[in-house]
Amino acid sequence: MDKSLDIQIGEALKAYLASGVEEQVNYQRFYLYSIVTHSTAIEGSTVTEIENQLLFDEGIGAKGRSLSEQMMNVDLKDAHLQAFQITSENPLYTAQLLQQLAALVMQRTGSEYSNIAGKFDSSKGEFRLCNVSAGIGG
Repeated sequence: MDKSLDIQIGEALKAYLASGVEEQVNYQRFYLYSIVTHSTAIEGSTVTEIENQLLFDEGIGAKGRSLSEQMMNVDLKDAHLQAFQITSENPLYTAQLLQQLAALVMQRTGSEYSNIAGKFDSSKGEFRLCNVSAGIGG
């Protein structure tokens, strides 16, 4: 044990990098699937990360999960991927860009709403004309 900790860590890191593990596992993809799964869970989705992996990679829907839940997950994944592409182009952030992204998030699960303030369609990314609350009682 005469090696310093820094040298031991450096050697372990070199061995890890030489193993090629990072080329075998797409960590960014799994990170995205985790973000999607947990974000949609906040909205009530019960689809698990494993179910999302099958849905996204193989096109296999999860038994016992509603189509709406699964489409919510697909929409959010697609919106994230599009957002990554858009941000790589260093865009000007405008209301139109925000609406474009909002439309992707709600593409398959959004709908038209009508209230005293007017009508809007969340599947088109139109801005809400009503208050929003989360959970029971807001």
